[in-house]
Amino acid sequence: MDSSKKLRQLANDFIVYKKSTGYVYDSQQYLLNRYVDYAEKVSPDIIYPEKCLTDKYLGSLSGAPGTLYGMISTLREFSNYLFIHGYENTYVIPPKTASQPVPEAPYFFAEDEISAFFEKLDEVEPHGSFKGREIVLPAIFRLIYCCGLRCKEARTLESGNVHSEALYIDVLQSKGPKCRRIFISQELAEYLNEYNARISLLFPDRKYYFPHGNSCYGSGMISGNFRRFWKKAYPDFNMTTRPRAYDFRHHLAWANLNRWAAEGLDINVMLAYLMRYMGHQNVSETLYYFRFVPEFFPTFREMSKSLEDILPEVPDEE
Repeated sequence: MDSSKKLRQLANDFIVYKKSTGYVYDSQQYLLNRYVDYAEKVSPDIIYPEKCLTDKYLGSLSGAPGTLYGMISTLREFSNYLFIHGYENTYVIPPKTASQPVPEAPYFFAEDEISAFFEKLDEVEPHGSFKGREIVLPAIFRLIYCCGLRCKEARTLESGNVHSEALYIDVLQSKGPKCRRIFISQELAEYLNEYNARISLLFPDRKYYFPHGNSCYGSGMISGNFRRFWKKAYPDFNMTTRPRAYDFRHHLAWANLNRWAAEGLDINVMLAYLMRYMGHQNVSETLYYFRFVPEFFPTFREMSKSLEDILPEVPDEE
């Protein structure tokens, strides 16, 4: 325990520790800094998380269950770190303080919706403050759509990890220190080759595949532009929380499950491939999509007809 350190320095030490173990930890760093900013305003000399202050802050997040859950998880991990390092009076948030938020049902796109969206996206004009955006935007959304990438995975994708000539992309350090290789179609590879040639004229030594100056675009870029071009395609669409750019990822799972079922493939076998492609940690995360695939069930009923001759009838009890 170092009594000379205040909360912000301890939080910085914790972030350095997490990143040194292989975690990206960007969203958690953002949440922890939000908490530290609040704590320092209330108690400028605060050293470690205190119960009253923490409870009050968490109460202010009650209207944002996703943020609340992420904040609790991050603060609990930070407090455990402090406790191990001798700060025995630090407040550790008890387990099950907040339930994991239930995700809303994803939005599944019709083919004409996808076509209309990309048609408007291809009309994007150059902008002086966003050099090359007319090249980047159509390409980054096509990659998300075709590969089901998480938005952050697309934004932070580095040029050296895209191997379009060999038909694969390496996604490094996505959720935690997780990496995976995804293979792409020849059609997408040709599109990316053309994109790369155009964007390289503007950013010949770029680090990020989709550059914004010397860095990558921020977290709001994809969601903001998705909404903007969706509204261009569908001005009268009642857009509340759906659709989102992330729904392209859901669409990939939905479309593949339907296609495999229609082709009579063994879904149990194919799920393992889909799980690895999407970067899920276990197959239960992939099985989540079954309840959102209405087209799958008629196909499943047709597939299961053969079982009627195998399974005996069970007589009613007299």
